[in-house]
Amino acid sequence: MNQNYFFFTNQLNETETRVITSILGHIENNESKISIAQIAAENYVSTSFIVKMCKRLGYSGYTDFVYHLSSKREAPRALDALDLGHLLDNYSQEDVRTFLGYLREYRNRKIFAVGAGFADMIAVYMTQRMAVSGFMVFSHVHFYDYMVFKKSNASLMESNIEPSLIIAISQSGETEVVINDIKRARQHGFRVACFTRTPASTLAALSDVTFLVDKSDQVLLSPVPNPFFGKVILAFEELLGLYFRQE
Repeated sequence: MNQNYFFFTNQLNETETRVITSILGHIENNESKISIAQIAAENYVSTSFIVKMCKRLGYSGYTDFVYHLSSKREAPRALDALDLGHLLDNYSQEDVRTFLGYLREYRNRKIFAVGAGFADMIAVYMTQRMAVSGFMVFSHVHFYDYMVFKKSNASLMESNIEPSLIIAISQSGETEVVINDIKRARQHGFRVACFTRTPASTLAALSDVTFLVDKSDQVLLSPVPNPFFGKVILAFEELLGLYFRQE
């Protein structure tokens, strides 16, 4: 298996992640003009490569993409604890600080977001949302392949699996494929943050930080609207926004 497999099967490959991180660096330095030629030269890619990347991500071109990233750098609003307090049933400033600390600590390592079924769609959203914010994030499929590849090629590498952060989403907290991923991650020193509605679950017990969302008895197949997944996205957005407001 090609060692770049994990990058090219995700929404962003390694080169694209590096290009976006470079653009964000210039934006954070408050540079008024960030030419596409400059970004291309810094990352040893062509300008056409950058344009194609921007269009693939849904923008009209490079200028539109940079404008979108720059707009996220507006003056920070005051943190309203009620935002997360309304979304998390166990809101704790300590847990929030711990999670944000993990994002800082592992900013330049591979971070994984895992889920299954509907939760997998939330995990994919997280990977794409964080990727365009400069993180190197991968999904459940890439975590499994990453572990297998690292083990099979351990003799070719200076070090084996590098511990990082894995974010898990499971409404029940008992999803088998997610639990298996977390157990593997734990064996290799990963930090674990999870979003679940079930405090007394296997996933919560395995996690360093547990965010409880919509703690109710509602089942997934009920005809009643299920707010769990929507609340997870909103809580995640608040956490990510808080991270950048503190940077």
